[in-house]
Amino acid sequence: MNHIHEHLKLVPVDKVDLHETFEPLRLEKTKSSIEADDFIRHPILVTAMQHGRYMVIDGVHRYTSLKALGCKKVPVQEIHETQYSISTWQHKVPFGVWWETLQQEHRLPWTTETRQEAPFITMCHGDTEQYLYTKDLGEAHFQVWEKVVASYSGCCSVERIAQGTYPCLSQQDVLMKYQPLSYKEIEAVVHKGETVPAGVTRFNISGRCLNLQVPLALLKQDDDVEQLRNWKQFLADKFANMRCYTEKVYLVEQ
Repeated sequence: MNHIHEHLKLVPVDKVDLHETFEPLRLEKTKSSIEADDFIRHPILVTAMQHGRYMVIDGVHRYTSLKALGCKKVPVQEIHETQYSISTWQHKVPFGVWWETLQQEHRLPWTTETRQEAPFITMCHGDTEQYLYTKDLGEAHFQVWEKVVASYSGCCSVERIAQGTYPCLSQQDVLMKYQPLSYKEIEAVVHKGETVPAGVTRFNISGRCLNLQVPLALLKQDDDVEQLRNWKQFLADKFANMRCYTEKVYLVEQ
């Protein structure tokens, strides 16, 4: 387990970039939970970028909460490319006015035609599937993606469903499917100072560290030397009680 020690770090909040936006309601809930606990339970998962910067691949709401709570640094676990794959979340959304609005938007060339290329966006309602293809959208495909997700995420409850699973849908449900981006595409978005829509991109990560429980007091320390010393001692104490499970487990989240 020695390698995990090297990948757990304290990183200044201004050295971290987000690849997706956050959901305001979820952020408020996460921030309240962290503040009540007085610690951050799980480290933020990041990948290293150029110039000493890091990109969050899991933990947008935890990072944003810590920043809002006045933390100088955040605890991260650096994840390497062999530890993750990228997929997407499907969105199960109640049928509503938003669907009609998207249908009538003349800049969205919906089609029921199936092609060799995978559709960028698929909208399923009843027995009908409609598609938006990257080729038809041109350079505006990221803006279209943002527009489609925003059309329902601000007014409807959204149920996230893992890519490749087939949920039971009624006539009152719409299932939105999205084509995953590559890591290079996501990184390019971040380098431009932009983000992708919240709750769509999913990093499937192996080897994550759970239940580290880093105190907020440690993250808010002003003295960098003392903070680093306390961090190293904190990790040494935690590693004495760390276990690595290689078998499959089932976790019921509360």
